[in-house]
Amino acid sequence: MSRLLLALIALFLPVLVQAQAADPKYYVFEPSGAVSTLGIIYTLLMMGSFLYVGWMAKRRVTSSDDYFAAGRNFGGLSNGLAMSSNYMSLATFLGFTALLWKMQYYVVALVMSFTGGFVLISIALAPALRRWGKYTSMQFIGERFGQTAKVVAVICMIFLAQLYLIGQMKGTGNVFQVMFHWDYTTGLVVGGLVVTAYVTIGGMYGLSYNQTLQAIIMLIALYIPAAIILWKIGAGPASFFPPFGYGSLVAQMNEVMPSYFNPLLTVDGTVPMSFKFYFGVFFSIACGTMGLPHIAMRYFTAPTIRDAKMSTLWGTFIIGLVFFTTFAIGFAAKLYTVNELNAQGLQIQPKEADLLIVVMSQALTPGWIAAMPVAGALAAGFSTIAGLLMVIGTGLGSDIYSTIKPDAPDQSKVKMGYLFTALGGLATIGLALNPPDFLLTSVIWAFVVSASTFTPVLILGIWWKGANKLGAISGLAVGGILSGILFFTKGTLFGFTLIDAGPVVHLVTGIFTMSAAWFTIVVVSLLTGGEKNEKVLREIDRIHGWQNYDPKRYSSNTFALVTAAIALALMIWSAMPDPAYAKKPAAPATPAATVSTPAPVPAPAAPSQQ
Repeated sequence: MSRLLLALIALFLPVLVQAQAADPKYYVFEPSGAVSTLGIIYTLLMMGSFLYVGWMAKRRVTSSDDYFAAGRNFGGLSNGLAMSSNYMSLATFLGFTALLWKMQYYVVALVMSFTGGFVLISIALAPALRRWGKYTSMQFIGERFGQTAKVVAVICMIFLAQLYLIGQMKGTGNVFQVMFHWDYTTGLVVGGLVVTAYVTIGGMYGLSYNQTLQAIIMLIALYIPAAIILWKIGAGPASFFPPFGYGSLVAQMNEVMPSYFNPLLTVDGTVPMSFKFYFGVFFSIACGTMGLPHIAMRYFTAPTIRDAKMSTLWGTFIIGLVFFTTFAIGFAAKLYTVNELNAQGLQIQPKEADLLIVVMSQALTPGWIAAMPVAGALAAGFSTIAGLLMVIGTGLGSDIYSTIKPDAPDQSKVKMGYLFTALGGLATIGLALNPPDFLLTSVIWAFVVSASTFTPVLILGIWWKGANKLGAISGLAVGGILSGILFFTKGTLFGFTLIDAGPVVHLVTGIFTMSAAWFTIVVVSLLTGGEKNEKVLREIDRIHGWQNYDPKRYSSNTFALVTAAIALALMIWSAMPDPAYAKKPAAPATPAATVSTPAPVPAPAAPSQQ
């Protein structure tokens, strides 16, 4: 009998082992009572502070300059802090950790593109936009290219802003749901109403003061947990400066994951990263950053050109500090999942890996610190939402309203700013109540739309006198329509797969759509005779700091033709299949270790969810 039993065990043991392997155990994250309670307390204190600051700022709003440009008196450091929190979103705290976990060097390319975009802004756009002296980049487009171009630019802005906004609103609702066990709708409505209220009440003054405060909260909420986490996993004294704090653990990472530091391999070495892919990342992110209207708005609040440049320097430094700290957190997350969770036979679902920083904070830090990343993530989300609502309010309340009623009194413009900012917030909350699935990639697509619409028009409008109204309108239309079509069709145009270059293909899309817009502006402007309005031509010299007018300055058609030829070549190249992905799957493979949460909904919208 015993021999028969042993034979049966030997026969069925492989089957039992395979069944067990096919049914992996997942680590289920549940916020502790301390983290949940303190997170709610931190969140309520933040929201109360933001509302108070917005209300106090209302006292300073006496004119449209105050409401739309904060009186143009925000200096370099304060504006740099506000700019950094305006730019960083929920993805900074949640998505980047998961993205590093999944695609490693890809995030290095993203961060270098982010910072590179700010460097390009400081060189190509910031001084000229500040000298022009309006409220938004749409106003610049309107005065440079005419009212029709401004209306088209505002339409592109609304499309871009909604892509960005709804993802942030959805992420805010999901954070409330996962961390505090509120239902999604309650979290969305509460968070959305708070940010809409303080932006509407205080205008750009309230927004700027709050964004400065939010940047400080974000730095503290990210930096302190990161230092403690690195210390606990054995990084030593270097932990106190997280961006460089994981150097002593590199050897250990090379043992558990040799592909981590390989720029041409990612996802445990299973998905190759080609030159075209990295070029697409830079094109979409760096050039998209240049055109983001809520970033450009910050330059109009600076009192001088020097302050505008210093704002960029401070903003780049702070953003770089935060992003490079996320490298350390992503590195720690990889080691933690391999050494701790995988060692216990537990796995993590990739789509929910956004909570890894909270998982590590809860496991390795005291409760009052573990709740910080939640507060930081919400502060980041609120800041980005607020900046986008302000640009919507300004675009409609100032740009469009002044086009319809050019002689409207100043106070009427302020009232329209209040109205359209509030309506923009309420509309976004409504859209985010039941968002479609494609919103999971909406943040990155917003960069593609920005690169395809605003960036070519702004650069050519500043640096080439030949760009004219018809060229600008055509370029905005082509860039906006193409990026919109490729967004909804995931790279397919008229049944033809136009963009096919491996993982996160929409970043490569930016090469095609921005080049198409640039090419269109140049060709249409040349065919229609270029800009003839001498007042506009003189303004171009003025915004570059020249005291005299020279019609030959910035008017070279050779520059336009050469850049148009480059744009055409890039369009053709971007549409060609990439050999690196000819026999590879387009989507990243599932990593070996992942995080799971009890919530039945996706993690907060961020670039990691693609």
